[in-house]
Amino acid sequence: MSHSSSILVVDGPSETTEVLRAVFEPRGHAVDRVRQSQLPSGSSPGVVVWHTSEFEDASAADRFTGVPRVVIGRARVTEPASGTRRFSQPFEYGELLGAIESLLAE
Repeated sequence: MSHSSSILVVDGPSETTEVLRAVFEPRGHAVDRVRQSQLPSGSSPGVVVWHTSEFEDASAADRFTGVPRVVIGRARVTEPASGTRRFSQPFEYGELLGAIESLLAE
């Protein structure tokens, strides 16, 4: 699977993407960032990091059903909890990195 080692960051601060690139790109993982309105069709990343607002209904995240996800914020996402990690704002980058590492390893 060519996209299995990629990490897709949806929305959120650019600092999140910079930190993930600094940590994961030297390990061979591609890190890309898109806005929710610009989600690519047909892509299958290894992990999705989804930033949500408190009022957002993250139904667009359902297009990644079956893809391990980290949801940052309070929006509801309909998927089994096993492949999803949740963080509230503000979050610690160390915890985020650990969650992504464990999801990539699964």
